[in-house]
Amino acid sequence: GGGARLSPNFEMEAVGAISELAQSLRGCELRRITRSDFETTVRKHLSGSHADQQIAQLWDKVSRSVTARWLIITKAKGLSCAGLCGGRGTIGQGELCSFLLREMQQRESTARAHLTLPLPHLPTFSSMPNTKDTVCAVLGLSTPPQYLTVSKDGSICTWSTRFHLQQSVSIGGGHGSVRGRQGHGMCITSCVMIGGTLVLATTGRDLLFYDTVSLSCLHKFQKLPFVPLCLTYGVEDEKYATSPGHLVWGDESGCVGILSFAEPHKSFFRSRLVTFNGVTDQAPLVRIRYEKAHSDWVCQVGWTGPAHYVISAAQSSSPSLLIQHVSAHRKKYIFKIRMGVSCFDYSHRLEVVATGSLDHIVRLWTPFSPHQPVASLSSHTTGIVGVAIDERSWHLFSLSRDLFLCVWDIREHHLLQTVSVKFPFTQRQPDFGPSPLLTLPLPSPTLNISCNEYMARFTLNEAAGLEGEKVDTGHTHPVCAVFFIPHFDQLVSGCEGGEVRVWDISSRRTCMKVEGCHRDQELTALAVDTEGGRILTGSRFGAIKVWDSLTGQNLQSLETPGATEVVSILHHPEMRRFLATGWNRQISVFEDKKLQLSPEPAWAGGTPHCDDIITMDYCSPYYLATGSFDGLTVVWNTDTERIVAQFRSQLKRRDQILTSATLKSPTSQHPPSATNSLSTSSRPASRRLSSYRLKSASRSHLHHVPVDKLLFLKTRVKSKARGQSTLVTSEGGHAFFWDMFSSGPPLGHSK
Repeated sequence: GGGARLSPNFEMEAVGAISELAQSLRGCELRRITRSDFETTVRKHLSGSHADQQIAQLWDKVSRSVTARWLIITKAKGLSCAGLCGGRGTIGQGELCSFLLREMQQRESTARAHLTLPLPHLPTFSSMPNTKDTVCAVLGLSTPPQYLTVSKDGSICTWSTRFHLQQSVSIGGGHGSVRGRQGHGMCITSCVMIGGTLVLATTGRDLLFYDTVSLSCLHKFQKLPFVPLCLTYGVEDEKYATSPGHLVWGDESGCVGILSFAEPHKSFFRSRLVTFNGVTDQAPLVRIRYEKAHSDWVCQVGWTGPAHYVISAAQSSSPSLLIQHVSAHRKKYIFKIRMGVSCFDYSHRLEVVATGSLDHIVRLWTPFSPHQPVASLSSHTTGIVGVAIDERSWHLFSLSRDLFLCVWDIREHHLLQTVSVKFPFTQRQPDFGPSPLLTLPLPSPTLNISCNEYMARFTLNEAAGLEGEKVDTGHTHPVCAVFFIPHFDQLVSGCEGGEVRVWDISSRRTCMKVEGCHRDQELTALAVDTEGGRILTGSRFGAIKVWDSLTGQNLQSLETPGATEVVSILHHPEMRRFLATGWNRQISVFEDKKLQLSPEPAWAGGTPHCDDIITMDYCSPYYLATGSFDGLTVVWNTDTERIVAQFRSQLKRRDQILTSATLKSPTSQHPPSATNSLSTSSRPASRRLSSYRLKSASRSHLHHVPVDKLLFLKTRVKSKARGQSTLVTSEGGHAFFWDMFSSGPPLGHSK
């Protein structure tokens, strides 16, 4: 199908075959070739055997370069749906040349992007003074901007942003000393920053809270059940300094603990010494949650940001990676890997989790889809000890125990660069802290690697970062509709600002964009024909435009009666026509002829809606449902254009609906020609239905709320199952389930 991708080797050979094919067409009288002749000729030119499916997909790809006049895809008699070219199922010499030109331009752009390596320079090294112990972590300080490093023996160093040593101290003496009882030393296992406070986890089963200015111990959270091995901290809302925060640790027994602070900007605890069993006396200033999460020791914990989920990893087969909400009242997501997870990194912006394991494989996951990884990246020959995501450039860095560093492209899942990191120590086994890889923003984007007492810093390529910033992340206005084109593995989206984009799913990039579809008017409706060649947009004032999905060219402009807002456009492929509806309360029909749409006579069923239609859905082969602002749902037979069933909203009347903002008069939003015909409409000027709210949930008021959305349960409709819900309506935040083959009340509802 259209979702499959052509292999790079196949495309390289195919481009050469197509080039020779274009040359051979010079001697032909018509200079065109049919699909069967194309497949036969390409197969002759290719070396080796290739699946017919790959060659068929190549035909579809070549056919997409046809001019706008011949790309319009219709179901005219004798035209194959797969024959996407010229309306005649053939390809011409000019079309082949156009395809070759685009392919060469794309290859040149890709080759230019890969000329610059992500890590163009050798690393620079720094070492912790007066210690041979391993660096636990590199932390960032904001005021003034500088970095802080902590080693396992308690040595703390502050560095400038260019890693010039500024100060070196060793924590010792008094409460909170990392020097253990009776002179026995205790190691720092992990550390994290909370504002201006440094939190240290030690092998003495303590969490020590230090002020970074005076290096005095503020609090000692002691007598934990097991040794804490890793730490992380997250706030509920990063915009506010007073936001509650959560300190998370994982220990040697496989348990995960969470200390939730209500006012971390003021104080963490009431007293200096707090025990694990006595922390409940500190409520409501702090709350604790501690439970078993893994069958092996926890090697890393993380925080997901706005979602408020905690991630923990262990080198056990189940669970290897666990994502759970901080409140423990939501579903847990369990990731299973045979040899467990030794390290991970999470990116909220890119919506990806990267994991490294002892099986030498780096895996990419969708955060809340634990069934199988998006990609498995193999290049390392020893276990993975660290991974880091660079959101700026969409690159992933992975470090193995033999000190080989790999750079991966997150979007394309291929290896960009491999570097052997040569630290200046000899005849010593490398040792790593909980997070040996870290991307640093100042003074320029830098990758930091910690091993033993040394730190290696790679300057990241600025060009790669600039390219990453240019990647389209979405519309600048609210998205009003999204459609999937399965034949080409593409998405079409439209926003209220009048912009339409066609996205390539495999590369996550925009392959076509149209801005200002209706000039300064709001885009209110979007539709795509079943073959994906045309995009239809509707505007605030009743205009409908047809666009070429490849070139973005405007193919046709249409108008609906009344010059009012178009809220929905649907393709009716069985009868070769498009249906549109909106605030004019009518169903407009456009015949889908070979090269253009033409208006048909008025809908035979009339206008049973007494208020504006705001939603519409279609179910093959001949069912259409419309819902209006007065709470009426009508089910139609599109063959006869007659009413099959009617349902009335089950919630309260519209005169008891409030809006969250003052709405303008509807007449002010229409051109002068339309104000007279709609002067009695109660439909607000805003098309955002989310502004409605109910005064009461009492059943005595449940009448005539607008029908916000309709959805056919298509499998049940086609089987004409009676006594089962076949149509779902959304009304004032409630979902109602109807049997459209009976006239009874709804079968059920859900809020």
